[in-house]
Amino acid sequence: MNTKTLFDAPGPRARRRHTLIEVLCIALLALGLYGAYEILEAHGEFSPAAWKPFTQPGLWILLGQGLLNNLRAAAVGMALSLIFGALLAVGLLSRKAPVRIACRIFTDVFASVPLLLLLYFTSLVLPTYGLKLSDFWFLVIALTLFSSAVVGDLLRSGIRAIPYGQTEAAEALGFSGAKTMQLVLLPQALRSMSPALVSQMVILFKGTALAYVLGGYIELLRSATVIGTYYSRSLLQAQIVAAVGFMLVNIALGLLATALASRQRRQSASEPAQEKLEASAALSTP
Repeated sequence: MNTKTLFDAPGPRARRRHTLIEVLCIALLALGLYGAYEILEAHGEFSPAAWKPFTQPGLWILLGQGLLNNLRAAAVGMALSLIFGALLAVGLLSRKAPVRIACRIFTDVFASVPLLLLLYFTSLVLPTYGLKLSDFWFLVIALTLFSSAVVGDLLRSGIRAIPYGQTEAAEALGFSGAKTMQLVLLPQALRSMSPALVSQMVILFKGTALAYVLGGYIELLRSATVIGTYYSRSLLQAQIVAAVGFMLVNIALGLLATALASRQRRQSASEPAQEKLEASAALSTP
């Protein structure tokens, strides 16, 4: 299998230079980590007393409830984003210019507005218009507005990548435009864009930490802050535990996205071989 690169392969001098740069970077990183360790050790951050509160099961229950609240908000936000994102993708591909332009404006606006600003909008502006909701739903609405725009563009790209012959075949079978989109195009777009959608789930999950500014929704960061308030000696330790919790979930989702992408590559590689096998079988049939 031949591979193409954007640049020429490095020669002996370039490889030596790259090795030297790598060694220097590793040395600087190790020096920085050692310096941070010395500072934290001098302040007693690694002492048993700083970690003693975490021997209490109640603290882990509080942190676990906060993590579950993060996951719940991210899951609901992603489910709603898939629904509204699919509608946006259909609108972005609409043959009617007003619908297409309106969906494009919505997508460009909410994909470019910071999530924190959307959260302030939902929690501060919407109540002034009589919309009294819990902090959970203010967070979910902000996540949905932001993520729907991204998901809509992802699904639009996935639909555009599907060969037009499938649309023609569906029309030849008597499918309407809506049925073709619902039964033929959208399922394939969801499957082909599944790695990107899982990556978007990672972004949503990290975005749930912004609920900290609301104050009324107990998520993982808020749980760690509450622990640090009662045990001021263990504030940094609580934040470290919260960071590890975010990292574990994000790593798991990243591995899922990688597995989905690898599966799609294997399927794409096997499809031409299957087509050749079917063609040869058809030619050998008398």
